[in-house]
Amino acid sequence: MAPKRANAGATAPDEPQAAPGRPATATAGANVIVLAEDVTLLELLKHALDGRQRVWRADNALHAADLLVAAHSGIVFIDAALPAHETPTLVDRLHEQFPDFPIVVTGRRDDELELGDRISSGAVFRFLHKPVSADRVRNFMDAAARRQGEQPDANLSSSSTLPAASARALESVRSIRLPHIRLDPVRIRRALRIFVAIAVAVVAVWALTSLVRQKPWEKISIPDITALAPAQKDEPVPTPKRADPALSRLLSTAGIALSQGRLAEPEGQNAVELYRRALLADPGNVEALRGLARTTDELLLRVEQLLLAQDLPAAAGALDAARSADPANPRLEFFSAQLVHERDRLQGASSVAATGGAAAEQAQDERLNRLLTLADERMRRGRLVGGADSAESYVLEARDTRPGDAGVQQAMNALSGRMLLAANEAMKDGDMIAATDWLDRAASLGVDGRSVARLRAEIESARLATVQEDRSRLLALANQRIAQGRLLDPPGDSARHYVDLLSAADPGYSGLAETAALLAEALLDDSGRLMRDQRYADAEAALAAAGSAGARKSEVASARSALNSARARAVASQEILPEGALTKIEHQPAKYPVRAASRGIQGWVDVQFTVAADGSTRDAFVTDSSPAGSFEQAVLDAVQGWRYQPRIVAGKPLDQRVQLRVRFELAGN
Repeated sequence: MAPKRANAGATAPDEPQAAPGRPATATAGANVIVLAEDVTLLELLKHALDGRQRVWRADNALHAADLLVAAHSGIVFIDAALPAHETPTLVDRLHEQFPDFPIVVTGRRDDELELGDRISSGAVFRFLHKPVSADRVRNFMDAAARRQGEQPDANLSSSSTLPAASARALESVRSIRLPHIRLDPVRIRRALRIFVAIAVAVVAVWALTSLVRQKPWEKISIPDITALAPAQKDEPVPTPKRADPALSRLLSTAGIALSQGRLAEPEGQNAVELYRRALLADPGNVEALRGLARTTDELLLRVEQLLLAQDLPAAAGALDAARSADPANPRLEFFSAQLVHERDRLQGASSVAATGGAAAEQAQDERLNRLLTLADERMRRGRLVGGADSAESYVLEARDTRPGDAGVQQAMNALSGRMLLAANEAMKDGDMIAATDWLDRAASLGVDGRSVARLRAEIESARLATVQEDRSRLLALANQRIAQGRLLDPPGDSARHYVDLLSAADPGYSGLAETAALLAEALLDDSGRLMRDQRYADAEAALAAAGSAGARKSEVASARSALNSARARAVASQEILPEGALTKIEHQPAKYPVRAASRGIQGWVDVQFTVAADGSTRDAFVTDSSPAGSFEQAVLDAVQGWRYQPRIVAGKPLDQRVQLRVRFELAGN
């Protein structure tokens, strides 16, 4: 009979109860003091914590301080969208009064930039980007609870360390004590060693199965890597040192080695050795400590995968490298025990090779148990998809190993439920692409098809509602721009732009035809105004747009004819014709000046003047003369009395500029 398997998270995602088989951790019972007004965020927080941590909502900063005093330990969760507080000031006040309480802030990218100094200094333990998900909230709050569990209890009863209001609140709540659960890691490790010894003595295989079912690694409080670097309480914060170029290059090389997977080899070029060298050069360097912690985590993950692949020599080497990187890591003991049991199991299996099929069946059971355990652990960490080390990968591998197994079906149901929950959250955030992707992944598992179909219908309905809203907005913008007179400019925010967008998306949209007709009428009127202002190119563009918007062809043709006539008259009015090109009606020659005649002076005068639409003359002036000062006035006086037939262009008389040379010659010369 196959051994019992660890429960792979069969709880439905929409049930707020704790997942079966989930062991109690050191974070259980932690108090979460919330400063937020977003009801949806509060409900998501409660759902994510799943009853493992108590959530207390504070009405304001003073109320939050009173709750923290009463709780003695806990986590502060702040929504940066609070309208009544400046988040940096609020963080500074709470961190100054309660330096040992982790503060988690949720907000947008600009809120993170505003809190950058406080995040780097450790005043803000974690920053959670919006939109948030239940898995991310759970992971962040678990890390904060582990951080809180590592801090010594703060002496919150001293009124000298609290403001007067908090001290008064303390007196009023002395009778209230929120439960405070702390587990002793030393006792946990001692109990684990006793258990391992008993298990080895009974049966190696059964001991391994029991260990997997008990999940002892979840009972070990794993310190958050970001908590390794800051200075401990009551220790002075070191003064920042000037950056050492050689140290910076060493840290960069170590980071590259870590990113490329060179964790413990080759010699001299691996992450462990490089980060160790950085710590020798600068003991306590935050970046080196964090890098070494990340390297240790990657090495232990490699140990886990090598144990699954039954590559014991490589697993032992990776474990030794992890021990050299962080000898105090609490997970080393567990993986050492796993390695010993796996060796014993293989040795036992070789001694009972005669059992043949039974041993193979048992090996398959153990592999299946390990896959389901890893899948459950990845689901609780929120790593549902993304490569070989994800819940989806382990569940699919378990299904390939034994498709009809009940534990495999439970794991598939649990994973499908979490994917549906992720799709629902993405849909609420308006990200229909992500929601559809989550639905497709859930559907590929082949379970809970009715829920997949229901949610897919909701996504389609939301998409259609969004489309309808977008089209309604385009129509409203088009009408608004028409009222504002912004018909064609600016090109990306004009009435024609929005009408064109809506026409391309839905030519038959209700109200579009009326708006297009209104735009066409406004464009025709605007073309007339532009024509009167002699802005002929703009008037032509307005006419073309009116035609595209559906204006009557006859109206467009009439307006274009008027435009062409106006343009022709404008061109003609700019020409200067010889005076002889017009027909004279009244024309008296200029009188010969007496003074010039008595002296025998002859000469000429070049004159320009305008023949108006009524045939009269105006605006005459002399452009040249010879000799100067002799005949000019006589010509100007004569021009005032001349009359002509006006020039007709495009069926209308117009003002025409003409020029003429008047000669003065004496008889007999």
